[in-house]
Amino acid sequence: MATPRQLPMLNPPRGYRTLAIVGLVSNILALPLGMAAIVVDPTWRTANIAVVAGAVLPTAVLGIVASTALLRWRRWGQVLAIVTLAMALTAGVPYAIVRLVLVDQNRILTALLAALLTVTSTTALVFWCRPAVRRYLS
Repeated sequence: MATPRQLPMLNPPRGYRTLAIVGLVSNILALPLGMAAIVVDPTWRTANIAVVAGAVLPTAVLGIVASTALLRWRRWGQVLAIVTLAMALTAGVPYAIVRLVLVDQNRILTALLAALLTVTSTTALVFWCRPAVRRYLS
């Protein structure tokens, strides 16, 4: 078993560092993008405030903590990453479906972005659930 100081020298599973960095950057960007969604769309302002405050903000903050923990090779970072991605899917998919049904404006763009975010989040969730990551961090 490797000590915490030796972990950075070991070879992590392929994509580990890249995915942790992408997670950190995307969660940091989610904060200003969530605020922009509130300001830009006056029609859905109240709904966007509720979704950003209730789902996006906690998910982004937890994602920042998870990504930082993963970059510092902390075992609990894997659990937080799984929880964060599950939270993102739980909030994002229903919001996208409701928005696609009720808003005619930019429906194709909304559908494409929703599909992209769902596939990306699901793929990342599967990656962090792999036993190879758990073995690397133990």
